[in-house]
Amino acid sequence: MQRFESNANATFSVCHMAEIAVLLEAAEKLGASPMCTLHRTGLTPEVVARGESQATLAQLMSALGNAIERTNDRLLPVRAGAKIHLSAFGIAGYAMWSAASLRAALELATTYRPLLGLKCGPTLSIEGNSAVLYFSPPGNLPETQQDFCVEMELAKVLTFIGDLQLDEFSAEIMVSSKTLPENATLKLLGNDVRIGGDVTQIKFDARLLDESLPQFNPVTNRACVRACDEMMCNYESTNDLVVKVRALLSETRGAIPTLPEVASSLCMSARTLRRRLEAMETSYSEILDGVRKSLAIRYVSTTQLTTETIAERLSYSDAANFSHAFKRWTGEAPRAYRAKLIAGRQGRYNEQPSGLLHAAFAA
Repeated sequence: MQRFESNANATFSVCHMAEIAVLLEAAEKLGASPMCTLHRTGLTPEVVARGESQATLAQLMSALGNAIERTNDRLLPVRAGAKIHLSAFGIAGYAMWSAASLRAALELATTYRPLLGLKCGPTLSIEGNSAVLYFSPPGNLPETQQDFCVEMELAKVLTFIGDLQLDEFSAEIMVSSKTLPENATLKLLGNDVRIGGDVTQIKFDARLLDESLPQFNPVTNRACVRACDEMMCNYESTNDLVVKVRALLSETRGAIPTLPEVASSLCMSARTLRRRLEAMETSYSEILDGVRKSLAIRYVSTTQLTTETIAERLSYSDAANFSHAFKRWTGEAPRAYRAKLIAGRQGRYNEQPSGLLHAAFAA
């Protein structure tokens, strides 16, 4: 068995604005405005349109949740992922596109995973005469968001494979999802998708890995790879530093890490981290406040966690301090905010016919 490992639980899960832009477009076609999709994500349509910065995985998942709620389309992660092409990722995308074979392209995807916004793998496994691409959900997300993420990434990778212009790509595709209806009908890259199983995967004839790609250009490919190597060396740039600090704070499973702990994870001293953040006109405290706000609204809006439990998760000394901060952010106490949200949802659902799941999808 041969594997190209990709750490799906990497802390620095960042998303390209191109992914959120595609989501906005897909949701808008189904009736959800960009402002509604971006509600309480900290992003604006203008920021997304400029595409000059990166977003966090938490922001993408929050936007997905908003869009699904507004459109009542549970297949929206798949629809959006199927519209994300290699060209959206610039040089890294063209490095894959100009590769000699599918195997070479997948190796590049593993090497330049951050540049391609890959968050769930894939991991290639050679099993007899078959090649299998496995997808693993980020373990630091709620179960529903894990499903959203894997579904979107599966569709995205299949679109990447389609961009490589293989003569024929016949595959067995399985989506392991606890929240997708098993009777949903999906078709991606001309292949039926089965809902169920333990692991999301794409299984195909291993001989396809080494077939020559029609657009292979060694000169272009070498130039793209050199450029990608330089981009990876610069991945520690100051623009990425805030994203990484935010990711460390927002995607932790336990208590929110302190400034020294964040600095240690980034292989620098606390003093250096503080100085670099000051140079960017921000601070650990400011980033922490934003992360706490985002997580608090998510927990209150999408879970039944008590105020005390949320306060503990966000590393507040007690529930009273958390409630005070939440009221500062939203103008309401957590319980009142949740009650109003539930009442609004019930009213909206009473106005809509049930069963609006778009169960048929063709890429």
